[in-house]
Amino acid sequence: MERPQKIMRILRESKDYSQEYVANVLNISQKTYSSIELGKSKLTVHRIQQLAELYNVKPEYFLSEELPVINYNTGPNSHGGNFETYNNNIGATDFLKSMYEKMLEEKNHTINNLESQIEKLTTIIQELTKEK
Repeated sequence: MERPQKIMRILRESKDYSQEYVANVLNISQKTYSSIELGKSKLTVHRIQQLAELYNVKPEYFLSEELPVINYNTGPNSHGGNFETYNNNIGATDFLKSMYEKMLEEKNHTINNLESQIEKLTTIIQELTKEK
């Protein structure tokens, strides 16, 4: 499990949310959410933004090199509510940049595949029209 997925789990459990509840908020199935949390499916920038809104944290929180610190002492005799900390100096911008670069590579790969399929189909169409 990678760090963002660990943080997803820690935050979910700290709020006593079920995977099903978070999945419903994200408008995905529980199985899909579980795959994301286990690192079997991609955690997209869009999902990070949705999770940040749900947990009321900055998106960079999921990219932190340090695991979150969560104060469970929120009872009537506590001196404060929940708090979360994260290290702002972790190069989250570099991580996001690398994530976007990977997405662009995938997009370019898809475009190249589609262009290749178009060329093949164009050739087939030309051959079929010559036969008539």
